Amino acid sequence: MRRIIVVANQKGGVAKTTTSVNLAAELARLGNKVLLLDMDPQNSATSAIFGYSNFEYTIYNVIVDRISINEVIQHSEPFGIDVVPSDIGLSGAPLRISEQIGREKILFHYTRKLKYDFVIIDAPPSLGLLTVNALTAADELLVPICPEFFSLKGIKLLEEVVTNVRTGLESDLELLGVVITRFLERSVTNEAKNAIRSYFGKKVFKTIVSENIKLEEAHNAHLPVWKYDKKSKGALAYASLAKEVMNAHKSKKRSKKAR
Repeated sequence: MRRIIVVANQKGGVAKTTTSVNLAAELARLGNKVLLLDMDPQNSATSAIFGYSNFEYTIYNVIVDRISINEVIQHSEPFGIDVVPSDIGLSGAPLRISEQIGREKILFHYTRKLKYDFVIIDAPPSLGLLTVNALTAADELLVPICPEFFSLKGIKLLEEVVTNVRTGLESDLELLGVVITRFLERSVTNEAKNAIRSYFGKKVFKTIVSENIKLEEAHNAHLPVWKYDKKSKGALAYASLAKEVMNAHKSKKRSKKAR
């Protein structure tokens, strides 16, 4: 069964792209066929994987020109995944499609027939039309969040958008979970971590991704962190998160059978 997971948080600097690319790589390491779809005009995921390569087609051409998504897919051998790349031109896509009927669900229609075990969508750090497309295309939402008290205020805005997407656009999007990222052991961050766990309850993953220089170094080397330094805290954290993501789905299936 294919799972489409959007990684989203409108606040920047929460390791959203780091989580997207390393989760995708870890899921592939576990034997899954994985596609990473970069919906961020900053194209951080694309550059993390391929460097500053130029592609003839990107997700922009899918959204605006309606070319087949299969014509855009690239393969990354180091990450073991397929990728739909992005570029800065995507920032102009919302204006180009603003008057189209069904503009919020363009990506939804292109992802329905993808033959992958997992599609990971790296959403933009905003709540605009591109993010709405990412949310409507996905079945599950994963939210990376730094342990800061004001981060919860931003999450409430994201929750409102998710509610509107579910009710207004007939989406079945569910919150898969919240992962605490960029964690540093301090009294204030511990208090914020506890506040996040109190707010989201069981939806907070047990895995915590600590601040780790190896993650940034792997990003600059265009490698998944497990391949850059498999014993680093970052590598161990994302290996653990990938297993939690897979087991969360199994738990959900078991709970449905029990009803």
